[in-house]
Amino acid sequence: MKKNAVIIFMFFFLLIVGCSKTERDNEYYQLAKKSLNEKKYYDALKYFQKIVDEYPKSKHYKDALLQTGELTQGLVDKKLTKKEAYKKAIEIYIKFQKKYPQDGKAPQALFMTGFLQANELGKLEEAKATYNKFLELYPNSEMAQSAKAELENLGLSPDQILEQKIKNNK
Repeated sequence: MKKNAVIIFMFFFLLIVGCSKTERDNEYYQLAKKSLNEKKYYDALKYFQKIVDEYPKSKHYKDALLQTGELTQGLVDKKLTKKEAYKKAIEIYIKFQKKYPQDGKAPQALFMTGFLQANELGKLEEAKATYNKFLELYPNSEMAQSAKAELENLGLSPDQILEQKIKNNK
């Protein structure tokens, strides 16, 4: 009899722990969305990051992952330098694109990777490889023209880009 009681107790214990974990996941997601709406971006980042770190099987994981990338890129975490934030955002975007290559947001994640590499970190060769990968994977994306323009203007200053456009229009 004691053995059956222990088994029943363990069953209910695991059931309660499992349910509370799911509820916590949903709770973090709701708190993150609420924080975004209230423009409390650092709080939103913390909640989304909790989902990414603790709930990789969550139905909210994909959105939370992308949101952490966008909020990190937006320099919300003041503990990070700009360079650290951009590097971290790139890591997140790469992870998102690799994990969800068919998702509608995957092209945006890959494009932003190249953009940050080129325009924020000055890593032109990495950016070139990223933009070429973008065009290979997503040639029909609405961002394909932007990727081509980024490749054409890679390493040029705004004045040089303007000068080149004027020259091409003659």
